[in-house]
Amino acid sequence: MSATRRGTATWIEWDNGARNLLDLEVTRALVRVLREADEDRASSVIVLAGSARTFCGGADLAKLKATGTAEEFAAEVIELLGLLPLLRKPVLAAVRGDALASGFSIALLADACVAADDAELGTVEVAGGGWPMIAQVPVRHLLPAKLATYNLVTGRTFTAARLAALGVLAGTAPSAEVDRHVQELAEAAARSGALAATGRRALAELSVNAGYAADLDAALAHFVAMLGPKEADA
Repeated sequence: MSATRRGTATWIEWDNGARNLLDLEVTRALVRVLREADEDRASSVIVLAGSARTFCGGADLAKLKATGTAEEFAAEVIELLGLLPLLRKPVLAAVRGDALASGFSIALLADACVAADDAELGTVEVAGGGWPMIAQVPVRHLLPAKLATYNLVTGRTFTAARLAALGVLAGTAPSAEVDRHVQELAEAAARSGALAATGRRALAELSVNAGYAADLDAALAHFVAMLGPKEADA
């Protein structure tokens, strides 16, 4: 996990393998670095960027099951998804590669997102026989209802171009150009200065937070139950 300054923007990057999956340690580190960036007076904007090849492929379910950390992880992911709308600084996403499952949720929770034009975005859990218990909460709150339901129940992803055409993304670009476009957005977002500290939280209260926190809390129990031992396995 790294946080580097580009102008007045703090770019947060992490690289956890080819699919850049989230585990307990990576998610905890992401929450910590986000809080630190939000408190940094020299920084005006936060950019979530994942790795150079993949934004985030979601949870490392195999590791969570093997290490018995599923419940702790779920609580940490909910902490992360609940924190993002409440940060005082504008949050942008530079999606240089696929943003899937909870990685899609993170990208959606950014105030503006630019994605590589060959990136795939969406929840994919159903395609593997699961369900996006936690990831579905931001998806249902931030995508048009029918579009969200289509993705959640089929596990079929969206192209970056389609989401851009719907206004879900701020734009698309070749992967090598994504950072430049996001940095331009960061410079625009930085102009709000100290006003962002109160304005962004007010924005969250007016929009995303209508029932959002309660939905995240409900998702925790569903996620733990889904990964728990089944009667047939006993």
